[in-house]
Amino acid sequence: MESYKYFTREGNVYIKIPQRTLYYIVALFLLAAAILAFVYFEKTNGNKMLCAMLGIFGLILLLRAGASTRFDIDNRTIIAQSFFFTSPKVFHFDDFHNFLISKQTFLITINATASLIVAPNGKQRNLLLHQTMFVTRPLQNVIDEAAQIMGITNNN
Repeated sequence: MESYKYFTREGNVYIKIPQRTLYYIVALFLLAAAILAFVYFEKTNGNKMLCAMLGIFGLILLLRAGASTRFDIDNRTIIAQSFFFTSPKVFHFDDFHNFLISKQTFLITINATASLIVAPNGKQRNLLLHQTMFVTRPLQNVIDEAAQIMGITNNN
């Protein structure tokens, strides 16, 4: 039995280990920034709007921490759930198109994501697999594990 760093196995279903720590840290930072800006700065309309946007982004990240991606080997499906309260979307392995690593670089890599590209009914969808800050090597490892689970070769 193969053991993976980024996936757990329940029967023939592989579940992507969620990145709750990253989401919680960034969300708490945004919420703290919103509270500090509201308490310590002038109550202008621009400041109120900034506080509201930071708070909303923080709440979205907290909700995103409940997301999950599952690979069902028996049914050859990918089950993706963006937030814990949304209904899961099911994609077939046959809809798989490719993997994508994208990064935002200024002087250093600020944000990098690994996505799974599927095209059900010809409509392309990006499914977030993993996200990192400052490094990209873990993303390649996540993609390698996902490719191995799906039974495809990753020629990068």
